[in-house]
Amino acid sequence: MRETKFIEQNKEKWTEFEDLLKEKDKDPDRLNKLFVEITDDLSYSRTFYPNRSVRYYLNGLAQSLFHNIYKNRKRKNRFVNFWTRELPQVVWESRREFLIAFTVFWLAFGIGMLSCAMDIDFPRTILGDAYVDMTEKNIEKNDPMAVYKQRNEVDMFLGITLNNLWVDFLTFVSGVLAGIGTLGVLIKNAIMIGAFQFFFVEKGVFWESFLTVWIHGTIEISTIIISAAAGLALGRGLVFPGTYSRLQAFQISARRGLKILMGVVPLTILAGFFEGFLTRHTDTPDVLRLAIIIFSALFIVGYFVVYPWRLARAGAFTRKLEDEKLPPTRTESMDYKKILTVGEIFKETFAFFKRYLGKIVLASSAISLLYCGFGYFLMDEQFLNIFKNQRFDYVGTEFEVLDVLILIMQTLSGLVDYSMQMMFVLNTGWLTLTLLFVNYLMVNETEDRPRHEGIHWREAGDFFLRNILKILPLALLLNVVFFIPVGLGWLVALGLFPIGGLYLFVMAKERLNPFSAIGRTFYLLGNGWGKMYGIFLLVSLVGFGLFMMLNTGALWFYFEMVQMLFHTEQTTIQTLAKWTTAFLMILAFSVTLSLYVIGMGLLYFTLREIQEATGLKERIQSIGKKRRAFGLEVEN
Repeated sequence: MRETKFIEQNKEKWTEFEDLLKEKDKDPDRLNKLFVEITDDLSYSRTFYPNRSVRYYLNGLAQSLFHNIYKNRKRKNRFVNFWTRELPQVVWESRREFLIAFTVFWLAFGIGMLSCAMDIDFPRTILGDAYVDMTEKNIEKNDPMAVYKQRNEVDMFLGITLNNLWVDFLTFVSGVLAGIGTLGVLIKNAIMIGAFQFFFVEKGVFWESFLTVWIHGTIEISTIIISAAAGLALGRGLVFPGTYSRLQAFQISARRGLKILMGVVPLTILAGFFEGFLTRHTDTPDVLRLAIIIFSALFIVGYFVVYPWRLARAGAFTRKLEDEKLPPTRTESMDYKKILTVGEIFKETFAFFKRYLGKIVLASSAISLLYCGFGYFLMDEQFLNIFKNQRFDYVGTEFEVLDVLILIMQTLSGLVDYSMQMMFVLNTGWLTLTLLFVNYLMVNETEDRPRHEGIHWREAGDFFLRNILKILPLALLLNVVFFIPVGLGWLVALGLFPIGGLYLFVMAKERLNPFSAIGRTFYLLGNGWGKMYGIFLLVSLVGFGLFMMLNTGALWFYFEMVQMLFHTEQTTIQTLAKWTTAFLMILAFSVTLSLYVIGMGLLYFTLREIQEATGLKERIQSIGKKRRAFGLEVEN
């Protein structure tokens, strides 16, 4: 019908609706009925009068009612709700993980104490000779807890808090290794604490050490156990996905684990405050110190055990956290003619990575194996001897995988001897192959034609031959990052990697020569520098997380198990640990580099749309065609 007839037919209803909105005491039934009719009219006007004023008028009426309903609605205090309902529910639904973490910790604590009782030198193995000697001197001076008085309060508080937060996060993120990494970190810390406590028992100062250490230790040890529960909750989705896909189950478990970890943060800060400002006062009356310990224990048990149990018993948890809405599984590609935000591009980066996960991981693993294999056979004997003699303290208090990273990827002496030149060649080959493969996947998917199922090898070969000489100079340039000091390396990487990734995709996608691609890249960037570096920093955080997972006790745990099960010699285990770590490091680098390339490739389409509006122009032309087609249909 004509627009004038449509307005004439419904104007009385709309006027009544306006009058009803102005009344103080509104008839809810009449209001609801009119609102349904208004929204129906709005839908009709959007279809038949999309660019006419009646649509804007009806849209304003519907919005007026919406704001009238919700403007006085009380919003839930998100902060209060998290601590009073959400976190207790997560704790209750993760009670098995809490029980496992609690049991494992105290069993390992007992093992630490028993080991000290059976071996008088065990504390030196765990705590180190320097700490044991210092403590023995303090005991002789009748001040066994003097270690807590060495620094001023503020410095001690900040240093200990940051260290404890790091331990909590490391314990949590290690759960991504099917929970084994979390258990490895938990066991190592528990054995150390058990040895620490029994050391004072043997020296006859148990009561003094108990009253001093557990002032902060009650909360601090609790945070380690809670972080371990969070890590086990994180890994549960990967091991037991249930009826969900493994990715969806991991999303749910990751949310649950993060919520538990968030609950740990204020407790860790409180424990650091106690250790920095209260523990040092060993002359405080025993009754007061004991009261602090008891109150801390009651608070932990009350909030993390009793309170969730009482809420569950009262029926407060009517909806399980697994019922949280998850996004549908994505199989289709993104719309390459839309302007996306940094967050949306980051999300699409992982959607793309997921679609090609098997291919990227398989290719990265093959490239990493080639890297390690060629490195082993081509390096000269002098370099191999340096590598074999390098400290790799996988049974100590720290897992020094960064030693291997420095040996493989970095040198401060320059390209002087044969081994460093060969390392440069290996790095260049690794970078070139990784960049070529991921760019092929990106270009293949974003072509304006149906995508191949899997990899079309002839097409891939043509792509490699066409682009290898174009990519090689960039690989040589990026390789420099690994041969300069770490601080300067980060600055150079910040300049080279994001721009290089975008430049590489521009060159491959638009089939430009290297010189033309430079001008095209900077033209597309325009005002998009913030987007580019936003994506770069987000992907860098993911890469940092991968390397942190390698720096946990998980690998130490696996290698120890191999040694116990197969009675392998210590030197063999150390060699296996070195080369396994080298392979995993290169693999982590390859995966992170792949994410960089994907992110910059997806950014290309947003930048192109910002500068040239090709998608917008196509949509405008499409609207005109549809309107003409629609007019012909009405005419008939």
